[in-house]
Amino acid sequence: MRISHYEEVQRFSQVKWLWFVFIALLIVELLVLVPTTNDENTWALLLSIGMLLLPMLFILLVFKYEVKINDEGLHYRFIPKIIRWKNIPITAIESFRVKEKETWFEKIQCGFHRNIFKNTITINITGSKYMVITLRGAGTLKLGTENADSMAYSLKQILQADHE
Repeated sequence: MRISHYEEVQRFSQVKWLWFVFIALLIVELLVLVPTTNDENTWALLLSIGMLLLPMLFILLVFKYEVKINDEGLHYRFIPKIIRWKNIPITAIESFRVKEKETWFEKIQCGFHRNIFKNTITINITGSKYMVITLRGAGTLKLGTENADSMAYSLKQILQADHE
């Protein structure tokens, strides 16, 4: 039986600026197209609003980042890029540390990013800090988290239990 030590789920619906963009696009669409629309263009107006808002709704409702820590190791996924859980066994974790977002790019970065030159995978939606996990022979994993202390404590507990 797997005992879960830590779980975190992040969605784009938690990002306040994305809601602002969503509402601003809707207002602009309505202000620009409604005054010039007559009865014949009503369907075109509704279709254009739908086509404008459909990608935003898709992002808000479908995209999700999940991370779990249990006795077997660390598990993560980023829907729709990584649908199945990626499992990192305890033995594959060399070290970890909590890192503040320092650069401007790190502060605005959202989503899944892979850097093949540095052999790094970065996943984040709303987290204010990164858990930087160095893997034995497999690069680095930077996971965004809103609760870095709990995540670090859980990783520390499972790594200590593995060494005993």
